[in-house]
Amino acid sequence: MVLTEEKNLVAVAKASIRPGKIVFYTQIIDRNKLASASNKLTATARATALLALGEISTRVCENNSHNFELSKKASGRIKEKVSWLYELARNKTITTTNGKILNSFKMNFITLTLPSLQSHTTAEITATCLNQFLTECKFKFNLANYVWRLEFQKNGNAHYHIATDTYLDYTECKLIWNRCLQKLGYISAYSAKFTGMSFQEYSRNYSNNGKVDFATLRMRYGRGCATRWDSPNTVDIRAVSNAKNIAFYISKYITKKSEHTLNPIVAQREPSESNLRLWYCSTSLSKLDKIEIYIEEYDKLVWDCFSELTNPVKIQYDYVTVWYFKNGEQSNESKRAFWELYRRYSSALGYIPAI
Repeated sequence: MVLTEEKNLVAVAKASIRPGKIVFYTQIIDRNKLASASNKLTATARATALLALGEISTRVCENNSHNFELSKKASGRIKEKVSWLYELARNKTITTTNGKILNSFKMNFITLTLPSLQSHTTAEITATCLNQFLTECKFKFNLANYVWRLEFQKNGNAHYHIATDTYLDYTECKLIWNRCLQKLGYISAYSAKFTGMSFQEYSRNYSNNGKVDFATLRMRYGRGCATRWDSPNTVDIRAVSNAKNIAFYISKYITKKSEHTLNPIVAQREPSESNLRLWYCSTSLSKLDKIEIYIEEYDKLVWDCFSELTNPVKIQYDYVTVWYFKNGEQSNESKRAFWELYRRYSSALGYIPAI
């Protein structure tokens, strides 16, 4: 339907698809642009045309002003990026350095912490330590697709959560991260604190009011002495293999709000004008936003996605209709259809999952 002859505008029915969400709506668009996109590409490669029209956001994760807490919008974008990571990740069988076999491995969730009290701005730690860690992991593990999120501990220390579809070895990660931290002296500070400390002092300070048993304290103390207290446990890695786990880790580690009041030392330490970045994603993921398709050009694959959908929650808003669905509840036919749709879209944008 032509709305304005002079402006050559037309209303077209469209759908946008993200993992777990489909939005149906009407868009007003220039007829010439619509014709140009239709002549050049079918719906299977619509992504590149939409990029040219500016209809897909390619913004690298922006760092808006904040009060050291993720906004609702930022939380939503992080969840979206992690969902893309998971949906596009390939199942892999991994043999760890200690011989454990991980079947159907899809993603890692990694937490990087500081071993001693933070004495630099978080922006400096991000630039000096985190960026170096990611660079080294890129060369050692072929790390390419990831999302990281900054969070503050109760004592005011910064720590980072990283989601990636690349398997990262725990021992190697700890070596790399500790080496990066030592550039700012954090390993030396940790060693100086514990060197010469007796087991009695260690037990008194680190038994967590009796919650840590004697054997565990003895093991930790002995390991510290054996390494001269220069190899603190600053890394935690969790493997993800199913949709239930990914939902848990997103809510627990990636998008959760702080469970405690922010330590005042954080606000004092961080310059207010620094506009500290709270999260970021790889360039590969920044391109993935939503699959936009003109309804009149649905092909069999798209119809299969919609017709095979199981138990979608349908909500009607003023101008759009939204279907929410859980991938884990879908039939094998539906999963295959969506996976192929996601693969076509991501491939058009040059996205390559880890192998």
